[in-house]
Amino acid sequence: MFPIPGNYANYPLNIRPTYLEQWNLSIQKQIAGNWLASANYLGNHTVHLWADAPVNAAVYIPGVSTLATENQHRVLYLQNQSQGQYYGTIHQLSPDSTASYNALLLSLNHRMSSHFTVLGNYTWSHCISDPFTSELDGVEYTNPANRRFDRGNCAGIDRRHLFNVSAVEEAPKFSRRWLQTVAGDWRLSEIMRIQAGSYISVASGLDQALNGIGGQRASLVPGANPLASSSGCSQAPSCIQWLNPAAFAQPALGTFGNLGPNNILGPGTLQFDMSLARLFRVREMKSLEIRADAFNLPNHIRPNNPSATVSAPTTLGEITSFGDPRIMQFAAKFFF
Repeated sequence: MFPIPGNYANYPLNIRPTYLEQWNLSIQKQIAGNWLASANYLGNHTVHLWADAPVNAAVYIPGVSTLATENQHRVLYLQNQSQGQYYGTIHQLSPDSTASYNALLLSLNHRMSSHFTVLGNYTWSHCISDPFTSELDGVEYTNPANRRFDRGNCAGIDRRHLFNVSAVEEAPKFSRRWLQTVAGDWRLSEIMRIQAGSYISVASGLDQALNGIGGQRASLVPGANPLASSSGCSQAPSCIQWLNPAAFAQPALGTFGNLGPNNILGPGTLQFDMSLARLFRVREMKSLEIRADAFNLPNHIRPNNPSATVSAPTTLGEITSFGDPRIMQFAAKFFF
Protein backbone atom coordinates (compact mmCIF):
# COMPACT_ATOMS: atom_id res chain seq x y z
CA MET A 1 0.00 0.00 0.00
CA PHE A 2 1.18 3.48 -0.82
CA PRO A 3 0.91 6.20 1.86
CA ILE A 4 -1.34 9.13 1.01
CA PRO A 5 0.58 11.26 0.39
CA GLY A 6 4.09 9.74 0.36
CA ASN A 7 7.42 11.52 0.19
CA TYR A 8 9.89 10.42 -2.49
CA ALA A 9 13.39 11.14 -3.77
CA ASN A 10 14.41 11.02 -7.41
CA TYR A 11 18.05 10.75 -8.47
CA PRO A 12 18.76 10.98 -12.22
CA LEU A 13 20.84 8.08 -13.52
CA ASN A 14 23.11 10.28 -15.64
CA ILE A 15 23.43 13.32 -13.41
CA ARG A 16 26.18 15.72 -14.45
CA PRO A 17 29.30 15.65 -12.25
CA THR A 18 30.49 18.79 -10.47
CA TYR A 19 33.66 20.42 -11.78
CA LEU A 20 35.79 23.42 -10.88
CA GLU A 21 37.53 25.97 -13.10
CA GLN A 22 40.43 27.91 -11.54
CA TRP A 23 42.71 30.78 -12.57
CA ASN A 24 45.21 33.04 -10.83
CA LEU A 25 47.76 35.79 -11.41
CA SER A 26 50.73 36.46 -9.13
CA ILE A 27 53.33 39.21 -8.84
CA GLN A 28 56.32 38.85 -6.46
CA LYS A 29 59.07 41.23 -5.40
CA GLN A 30 62.13 40.53 -3.25
CA ILE A 31 63.04 43.37 -0.90
CA ALA A 32 66.36 43.89 0.88
CA GLY A 33 67.44 40.29 0.54
CA ASN A 34 65.26 38.68 3.24
CA TRP A 35 61.80 40.04 2.50
CA LEU A 36 59.41 38.79 -0.18
CA ALA A 37 56.21 40.66 -1.06
CA SER A 38 53.53 39.22 -3.33
CA ALA A 39 50.14 40.18 -4.72
CA ASN A 40 47.85 37.46 -6.05
CA TYR A 41 44.49 37.34 -7.79
CA LEU A 42 42.63 34.05 -7.20
CA GLY A 43 39.45 33.07 -8.98
CA ASN A 44 37.35 29.98 -9.53
CA HIS A 45 33.97 28.96 -10.88
CA THR A 46 32.14 25.80 -9.80
CA VAL A 47 29.66 24.24 -12.21
CA HIS A 48 26.97 21.58 -11.69
CA LEU A 49 26.72 21.80 -7.93
CA TRP A 50 23.95 19.55 -6.69
CA ALA A 51 20.82 20.79 -4.95
CA ASP A 52 17.27 19.56 -4.47
CA ALA A 53 14.58 20.90 -6.78
CA PRO A 54 11.08 20.66 -5.23
CA VAL A 55 9.21 19.41 -8.30
CA ASN A 56 5.97 18.78 -6.43
CA ALA A 57 5.68 21.86 -4.26
CA ALA A 58 2.27 23.21 -3.30
CA VAL A 59 0.89 26.04 -5.42
CA TYR A 60 -0.57 28.98 -3.54
CA ILE A 61 -4.18 29.73 -4.49
CA PRO A 62 -5.39 33.03 -2.97
CA GLY A 63 -8.33 32.61 -0.65
CA VAL A 64 -8.14 28.82 -0.84
CA SER A 65 -4.70 27.61 0.26
CA THR A 66 -4.09 26.77 3.91
CA LEU A 67 -1.55 24.65 5.74
CA ALA A 68 -4.22 22.01 6.29
CA THR A 69 -5.00 21.72 2.56
CA GLU A 70 -1.41 22.04 1.32
CA ASN A 71 -1.25 18.50 -0.14
CA GLN A 72 -4.36 19.20 -2.22
CA HIS A 73 -2.57 22.10 -3.89
CA ARG A 74 0.59 20.28 -4.98
CA VAL A 75 1.49 20.27 -8.68
CA LEU A 76 0.71 16.60 -9.36
CA TYR A 77 -2.53 16.69 -7.37
CA LEU A 78 -3.77 19.67 -9.39
CA GLN A 79 -2.87 17.90 -12.64
CA ASN A 80 -4.45 14.56 -11.76
CA GLN A 81 -6.25 14.22 -8.43
CA SER A 82 -6.68 10.43 -8.52
CA GLN A 83 -2.97 9.79 -9.08
CA GLY A 84 -1.48 12.94 -7.62
CA GLN A 85 -2.93 12.25 -4.17
CA TYR A 86 -0.23 9.63 -3.61
CA TYR A 87 2.66 12.10 -3.92
CA GLY A 88 3.76 14.58 -1.33
CA THR A 89 7.25 16.07 -1.29
CA ILE A 90 9.46 14.86 -4.15
CA HIS A 91 13.17 15.60 -3.86
CA GLN A 92 14.57 15.90 -7.38
CA LEU A 93 18.38 16.03 -7.34
CA SER A 94 19.42 18.81 -9.71
CA PRO A 95 22.96 19.65 -10.94
CA ASP A 96 22.16 23.22 -11.94
CA SER A 97 23.71 25.26 -9.11
CA THR A 98 26.89 27.26 -9.66
CA ALA A 99 29.32 29.18 -7.45
CA SER A 100 32.13 31.68 -7.92
CA TYR A 101 35.01 32.95 -5.79
CA ASN A 102 37.29 35.94 -6.41
CA ALA A 103 40.02 37.16 -4.09
CA LEU A 104 42.97 39.50 -3.75
CA LEU A 105 45.72 37.99 -1.59
CA LEU A 106 48.56 40.23 -0.36
CA SER A 107 51.44 38.66 1.56
CA LEU A 108 54.74 39.68 3.11
CA ASN A 109 57.32 37.13 4.21
CA HIS A 110 60.62 37.52 6.07
CA ARG A 111 62.69 34.35 5.92
CA MET A 112 64.59 33.20 9.00
CA SER A 113 67.46 35.60 9.53
CA SER A 114 68.56 37.89 12.36
CA HIS A 115 66.85 35.36 14.67
CA PHE A 116 63.29 35.88 13.44
CA THR A 117 60.85 35.00 10.67
CA VAL A 118 57.48 36.60 9.86
CA LEU A 119 54.68 35.67 7.49
CA GLY A 120 51.69 37.97 7.09
CA ASN A 121 48.85 37.97 4.60
CA TYR A 122 45.60 39.79 3.94
CA THR A 123 42.74 38.42 1.82
CA TRP A 124 39.89 40.44 0.37
CA SER A 125 37.41 38.05 -1.20
CA HIS A 126 33.82 37.38 -2.19
CA CYS A 127 32.07 34.04 -2.64
CA ILE A 128 28.66 33.74 -4.34
CA SER A 129 26.65 30.56 -4.88
CA ASP A 130 23.30 28.98 -5.50
CA PRO A 131 22.04 26.51 -2.90
CA PHE A 132 23.99 23.25 -2.93
CA THR A 133 24.13 20.12 -0.84
CA SER A 134 26.52 17.30 0.00
CA GLU A 135 23.58 15.03 0.78
CA LEU A 136 21.12 13.32 -1.53
CA ASP A 137 18.19 14.92 0.32
CA GLY A 138 19.54 18.28 1.36
CA VAL A 139 19.04 21.97 0.63
CA GLU A 140 16.04 22.80 -1.55
CA TYR A 141 15.21 25.86 -3.62
CA THR A 142 12.64 27.78 -1.58
CA ASN A 143 10.96 29.23 -4.68
CA PRO A 144 10.49 26.53 -7.37
CA ALA A 145 9.66 29.20 -9.97
CA ASN A 146 12.85 31.22 -9.42
CA ARG A 147 16.08 29.46 -8.56
CA ARG A 148 18.01 32.73 -8.55
CA PHE A 149 15.90 33.79 -5.57
CA ASP A 150 18.21 31.69 -3.38
CA ARG A 151 21.51 32.87 -4.90
CA GLY A 152 23.67 34.91 -2.58
CA ASN A 153 26.77 34.99 -0.38
CA CYS A 154 28.21 31.56 0.31
CA ALA A 155 26.84 30.28 3.62
CA GLY A 156 29.38 30.19 6.44
CA ILE A 157 32.48 30.72 4.30
CA ASP A 158 32.07 34.14 2.68
CA ARG A 159 34.33 36.26 4.87
CA ARG A 160 35.29 39.43 3.01
CA HIS A 161 38.38 40.29 5.06
CA LEU A 162 40.97 37.90 6.53
CA PHE A 163 44.25 38.94 8.14
CA ASN A 164 46.83 36.44 9.39
CA VAL A 165 50.30 36.95 10.78
CA SER A 166 52.68 34.41 12.28
CA ALA A 167 56.14 34.98 13.68
CA VAL A 168 58.95 33.01 15.30
CA GLU A 169 61.78 34.60 17.28
CA GLU A 170 64.84 32.70 18.50
CA ALA A 171 67.18 33.81 21.21
CA PRO A 172 70.73 34.56 19.98
CA LYS A 173 73.79 32.64 21.12
CA PHE A 174 75.49 34.41 24.03
CA SER A 175 79.23 34.33 24.58
CA ARG A 176 78.92 34.29 28.35
CA ARG A 177 78.05 30.86 29.63
CA TRP A 178 75.78 31.98 32.46
CA LEU A 179 73.83 34.25 30.11
CA GLN A 180 73.50 31.47 27.56
CA THR A 181 72.26 29.13 30.30
CA VAL A 182 69.56 31.59 31.39
CA ALA A 183 68.52 33.30 28.15
CA GLY A 184 69.78 31.13 25.30
CA ASP A 185 67.92 28.58 23.16
CA TRP A 186 64.45 30.06 23.77
CA ARG A 187 61.93 30.18 20.93
CA LEU A 188 58.87 32.42 20.94
CA SER A 189 56.03 31.90 18.42
CA GLU A 190 52.90 33.95 17.78
CA ILE A 191 49.88 33.52 15.52
CA MET A 192 47.21 36.17 15.12
CA ARG A 193 44.08 35.83 12.99
CA ILE A 194 41.51 38.57 12.43
CA GLN A 195 38.51 37.80 10.26
CA ALA A 196 35.30 39.54 9.31
CA GLY A 197 32.05 37.84 10.16
CA SER A 198 30.25 35.38 7.90
CA TYR A 199 26.84 36.14 6.42
CA ILE A 200 23.64 34.61 7.77
CA SER A 201 20.04 34.28 6.63
CA VAL A 202 17.20 35.49 8.79
CA ALA A 203 14.66 32.68 8.58
CA SER A 204 10.91 32.93 8.78
CA GLY A 205 10.63 29.62 10.63
CA LEU A 206 7.14 29.16 9.16
CA ASP A 207 5.69 28.07 5.83
CA GLN A 208 4.35 31.51 4.93
CA ALA A 209 4.52 30.77 1.19
CA LEU A 210 2.27 27.72 1.77
CA ASN A 211 4.34 25.64 -0.63
CA GLY A 212 5.60 22.96 1.79
CA ILE A 213 9.24 23.98 1.51
CA GLY A 214 11.43 24.74 4.52
CA GLY A 215 14.11 27.38 4.84
CA GLN A 216 11.92 30.34 3.89
CA ARG A 217 13.29 33.75 4.81
CA ALA A 218 11.82 36.70 6.66
CA SER A 219 11.17 40.24 5.45
CA LEU A 220 13.10 43.35 6.43
CA VAL A 221 10.89 46.18 7.66
CA PRO A 222 11.39 49.19 5.32
CA GLY A 223 13.76 51.76 6.79
CA ALA A 224 14.74 49.58 9.77
CA ASN A 225 18.34 48.95 10.79
CA PRO A 226 18.86 45.16 10.96
CA LEU A 227 21.68 45.51 13.50
CA ALA A 228 20.91 46.15 17.15
CA SER A 229 21.59 49.59 18.60
CA SER A 230 21.32 48.46 22.23
CA SER A 231 22.77 45.64 24.32
CA GLY A 232 19.43 44.45 25.69
CA CYS A 233 19.34 40.67 25.85
CA SER A 234 17.03 38.15 27.53
CA GLN A 235 19.99 36.33 29.10
CA ALA A 236 22.18 39.35 29.88
CA PRO A 237 25.03 39.49 30.67
CA SER A 238 25.71 36.05 29.15
CA CYS A 239 24.64 37.02 25.64
CA ILE A 240 24.91 39.81 23.06
CA GLN A 241 22.02 41.40 21.15
CA TRP A 242 23.39 41.47 17.60
CA LEU A 243 20.24 41.91 15.49
CA ASN A 244 17.33 44.30 15.93
CA PRO A 245 14.22 42.10 16.38
CA ALA A 246 11.92 44.95 15.35
CA ALA A 247 13.59 45.07 11.92
CA PHE A 248 12.26 41.68 10.81
CA ALA A 249 8.75 40.47 10.11
CA GLN A 250 6.90 37.48 8.71
CA PRO A 251 5.97 37.85 5.02
CA ALA A 252 2.27 37.79 4.17
CA LEU A 253 0.69 34.41 3.53
CA GLY A 254 1.36 33.18 0.04
CA THR A 255 4.46 35.33 -0.40
CA PHE A 256 8.20 35.10 0.10
CA GLY A 257 10.26 37.34 2.34
CA ASN A 258 12.18 40.21 0.77
CA LEU A 259 15.49 39.24 2.37
CA GLY A 260 18.07 37.51 0.24
CA PRO A 261 20.03 34.50 1.45
CA ASN A 262 23.04 35.06 3.72
CA ASN A 263 22.92 38.85 3.47
CA ILE A 264 23.12 39.82 7.16
CA LEU A 265 26.67 40.19 8.47
CA GLY A 266 27.56 38.25 11.61
CA PRO A 267 30.25 39.17 14.16
CA GLY A 268 33.94 39.00 13.31
CA THR A 269 36.60 37.37 15.48
CA LEU A 270 40.14 37.90 16.70
CA GLN A 271 42.38 35.01 17.78
CA PHE A 272 45.87 35.44 19.23
CA ASP A 273 47.94 32.42 20.24
CA MET A 274 51.46 32.30 21.64
CA SER A 275 53.97 29.63 22.63
CA LEU A 276 57.31 29.72 24.44
CA ALA A 277 59.68 26.76 24.17
CA ARG A 278 63.24 25.80 25.00
CA LEU A 279 65.38 22.82 24.08
CA PHE A 280 67.92 21.50 26.59
CA ARG A 281 70.72 19.30 25.33
CA VAL A 282 71.14 16.49 27.83
CA ARG A 283 73.63 14.28 26.02
CA GLU A 284 74.52 13.53 22.46
CA MET A 285 71.34 12.45 20.64
CA LYS A 286 69.25 13.22 23.73
CA SER A 287 67.39 16.44 24.54
CA LEU A 288 64.52 17.78 26.61
CA GLU A 289 62.00 20.33 25.33
CA ILE A 290 59.76 22.32 27.65
CA ARG A 291 57.02 24.54 26.30
CA ALA A 292 54.07 26.67 27.33
CA ASP A 293 51.19 27.39 24.94
CA ALA A 294 48.43 29.95 25.30
CA PHE A 295 45.40 29.97 23.00
CA ASN A 296 43.32 33.15 22.84
CA LEU A 297 45.93 34.76 25.07
CA PRO A 298 44.09 38.09 25.62
CA ASN A 299 40.92 36.11 26.50
CA HIS A 300 39.08 38.04 23.80
CA ILE A 301 35.34 37.37 23.39
CA ARG A 302 34.76 35.46 20.15
CA PRO A 303 31.00 35.39 19.50
CA ASN A 304 29.30 32.90 17.21
CA ASN A 305 26.46 33.88 14.90
CA PRO A 306 23.18 34.95 16.52
CA SER A 307 19.84 33.20 16.55
CA ALA A 308 18.07 34.33 13.40
CA THR A 309 14.57 32.85 13.28
CA VAL A 310 11.61 35.25 13.39
CA SER A 311 9.24 32.55 14.66
CA ALA A 312 11.36 32.43 17.86
CA PRO A 313 11.05 36.11 18.89
CA THR A 314 12.38 35.60 22.44
CA THR A 315 15.91 34.89 21.24
CA LEU A 316 15.84 36.58 17.82
CA GLY A 317 19.16 38.28 17.16
CA GLU A 318 20.82 37.07 20.37
CA ILE A 319 24.31 35.58 20.48
CA THR A 320 24.33 32.96 23.21
CA SER A 321 27.40 30.88 22.29
CA PHE A 322 31.03 31.88 22.06
CA GLY A 323 34.41 30.47 21.10
CA ASP A 324 36.78 29.06 23.69
CA PRO A 325 38.16 31.39 26.38
CA ARG A 326 41.86 31.57 27.15
CA ILE A 327 43.37 28.07 27.32
CA MET A 328 46.91 27.42 28.55
CA GLN A 329 48.87 24.21 28.42
CA PHE A 330 52.33 23.16 29.56
CA ALA A 331 54.32 20.24 28.26
CA ALA A 332 57.69 18.52 28.43
CA LYS A 333 59.07 16.22 25.74
CA PHE A 334 62.17 14.03 25.94
CA PHE A 335 63.89 13.12 22.68
CA PHE A 336 66.17 10.08 22.52
